[in-house]
Amino acid sequence: MSNPRHVLLTDPRSCQAHRMSDVEVEVTDTERVDVGDGVSIPRAWDAVAIGEPNVAGAIRLHVVFDEQMRRTAAASVRLDRMGEGDEVTAAALRDVRVQYLVAVSSMRVVTVSREEGKTQSFSQYIEEVRSRTDRTYQESVREAVTLYRIAATVNLAPLKLVSEQLGVSVSTATRMMARAREAGLAEDLITRETYNRMRADEEELTRPHQLPGSPSGPSIGR
Repeated sequence: MSNPRHVLLTDPRSCQAHRMSDVEVEVTDTERVDVGDGVSIPRAWDAVAIGEPNVAGAIRLHVVFDEQMRRTAAASVRLDRMGEGDEVTAAALRDVRVQYLVAVSSMRVVTVSREEGKTQSFSQYIEEVRSRTDRTYQESVREAVTLYRIAATVNLAPLKLVSEQLGVSVSTATRMMARAREAGLAEDLITRETYNRMRADEEELTRPHQLPGSPSGPSIGR
């Protein structure tokens, strides 16, 4: 890759559930898409991953922001052997974690514009969110919307990202997003996952609770 606008991904916090590979990202389209809440992402970029488990070779992806899906997606995937003794096989191709690599590379190019007018990378934004402990509930709700927006854009589990980065339970993250929707802040963000959790929480809150030691069946008049 000749374009100097690339980074090497080595931050293990980005995808904690997997062993990290070295992923190099090169932005191929300088136009950025504003997806809302100060979050923007390039229209396209290339990513090269080396060191993927069970894959002896270099995985090359072309990633785009898909306007219809409103999130990043792999446009093409290729596996190149690294040298003598390597072989590209169907089994190796099956071990390529396409969605994972799309998410990893997306996190390296997404940015967040803050109210102060500064633009932050994903890692800078997360660092600021984690370090601040004096937020009001309303400020936390707004951060939840931004985190959810990022996750939905880069193909991560939205409620999980909100929960982990704000240090709250998934149920609390769900209630925050419900509050945001009521305030008109996230009407386009509520996915089926969030909707189902909201309904489950509502049913739990309205369900009559049985006292310990009380009969399980309906009471019978004497």
